[in-house]
Amino acid sequence: FALRLAAYESCVKGIKTEMVAHTKAHTQGATRNKEFGNKLGTIGRKEHVDSLKDAFDKVSKAIQGVAEARLEYLGDGEGGGANLIGRLNETKTGVIDPTRSLLNDRAAKVKNVDKEVKNYEAKKTKAGKAAAAAITKQVKAAAKQGIDPPEETPEHASEVAIAGIDMPETLLDARETLKNTDTVVDDILGKYEEMRIVDMQLFLEDFMRREIMWHAKAIELLSPMIGAVREVDGKDAMAQFYKRVEEVEET
Repeated sequence: FALRLAAYESCVKGIKTEMVAHTKAHTQGATRNKEFGNKLGTIGRKEHVDSLKDAFDKVSKAIQGVAEARLEYLGDGEGGGANLIGRLNETKTGVIDPTRSLLNDRAAKVKNVDKEVKNYEAKKTKAGKAAAAAITKQVKAAAKQGIDPPEETPEHASEVAIAGIDMPETLLDARETLKNTDTVVDDILGKYEEMRIVDMQLFLEDFMRREIMWHAKAIELLSPMIGAVREVDGKDAMAQFYKRVEEVEET
């Protein structure tokens, strides 16, 4: 499970990196859009043909409106793409980090149980060796004195000594703590997949909605501009031109 968690974290990190770059690109693009819109407006104000001047003005404002929508939905400011990045941060702090912390806590509990088991086994081994050594010493003393050796054998003495070593409270407590932790882990891991999937669903849906809303706003603002541009009348432009020429000549 730890490998799956690491893989998911890598996935979220990768998406966040690309999302940061994506929002930055949208912000830069919106800035360029605004600059272009302003430029068209400046050119339009210098135009002498009224219908073309009006077209420049309308297109200029429409492009700037599209740029503002782009920033609103996908830029790196609050409420824009920053919200999407925030979702990914919440996935890490709300799902990945707590799950990893729980797994690390369980690993520590397992390690503590292992340590207590080793201490317990070492204590039994030490007691068994001591009991066996005592009997061996008595056997050697009896042989030296020429008397019958004790009926107890080193092996039996060792077994009895080991059997007399009670399991320490620290080991019992460690095992009980691990059992309780495993119960919590099983409960959390059962919910992990659901939380992970829901978070990704919300992120992807929010991302697609924002992209659609920006493009929809672009269609809403720019579509009428086709009509505005088509309203520019070349004949009217020529008439205005000749009128201005006549005015100049008269002066």
